[in-house]
Amino acid sequence: MDKRVWYLGLTRLIRTTGRVSSFIFLPLIFVFIYHLSFILTGIILGFSTFLMSLVQYYSGAMTDKIGRRFFLIFIPIPAGFLYILMFLTVYYNLSYIILIALFEMTIIVNALQYPAIQAAIADITSESQRLSGYTIVRVLANAGAAIGPIAGAVLATYNFGYIFLLAGIATFIEIIILYFNVKETYIPIKEKIYAKKLSYLFNDRFFLIFSIIGIVLMLFLRQRGASLTLFAFDIEKLPILYLAYIYAVNGLLVVIFQYPIYNILNRMSPVIGRSIGVVFYFIGYIILAFGHNLEFFLISMSVMTIGEDFVAPTTQTIITLIAPSNLRGTYIGIYNLITSFGSLSGSIIGLYVLSYFYSDASLFWIIFGIGTLITGLSYIAINSMFYYSKRKVNTIKIASR
Repeated sequence: MDKRVWYLGLTRLIRTTGRVSSFIFLPLIFVFIYHLSFILTGIILGFSTFLMSLVQYYSGAMTDKIGRRFFLIFIPIPAGFLYILMFLTVYYNLSYIILIALFEMTIIVNALQYPAIQAAIADITSESQRLSGYTIVRVLANAGAAIGPIAGAVLATYNFGYIFLLAGIATFIEIIILYFNVKETYIPIKEKIYAKKLSYLFNDRFFLIFSIIGIVLMLFLRQRGASLTLFAFDIEKLPILYLAYIYAVNGLLVVIFQYPIYNILNRMSPVIGRSIGVVFYFIGYIILAFGHNLEFFLISMSVMTIGEDFVAPTTQTIITLIAPSNLRGTYIGIYNLITSFGSLSGSIIGLYVLSYFYSDASLFWIIFGIGTLITGLSYIAINSMFYYSKRKVNTIKIASR
């Protein structure tokens, strides 16, 4: 395995240690410090997801044109300063408008970098190593995700602003490591035009159906974010440290189970593996519908983490296996843009429905659980199309310009 995979994984560990708690606790900051409603919080978070994917669409195409290193190293620099400004905003209790503006700017900067990370892993791994490469980076990232919530909860006891200070410091450490250890992974090449790249992409029937199912999937899986956070803290009145335990279990179990699940995934179609993973999310949601103390939350998160271990590595694996080598960033960017409509609607609809079922939230998890199950089973129907699309890409060259 190329050592740059390990450096990309190490920097993801550092990044998630600093940043994951900012995403977990931001809904609480909006609701309990700035007294925003559930629905307004959902709109803010949903819009940020759409904005992130819109930027990723363009940055994915740009990284195919100019390479990965610029996006890996130089683009994140403003993010470090933005997180420090968020720290000052929360610490001194400045206007929530300022906090929202800074948050959306960090989303833009992070979105510019993300497709380059995913494409770089594909660049430096062979087809047989691809799933392994994404697994290594994911395991290291989730080691940080296990540390981050606990660190964030401890810092929050002093002031929620310190969470963003930690994110800023981690960002600068990440930049330094990437600068000295990760050389360019992709040199753009110019080829004769055998097909127009976007017309080829949108004629890929599997990619389009995969993306449409992805919209629905993201609507349902989005509930494990802000909806779960506010359900646990506001409706079930769990202490903030318990909330940190719940999310820390997610990161810890990814580290423990990702490699065994990788071995399982390596023996099957990634599309079928994805379907299996979504069914685990369904089970996790149903557990939340019937038990609301800490133990049930931990069991539910554990089950959903197993599902995540099946689902997460298959996203980039499937896309990069059906994408021409000079369009990997473009494919990733377009998929993220299309499925962002699911994340956007999931944030708004989820928090609206949760507020509607505030007095009987069990119905909320049953409704979204059933929808998740139906979505997961739909992947089975497109498995044969995946193999056809994968074979087809090996026979067609796509222009890079």
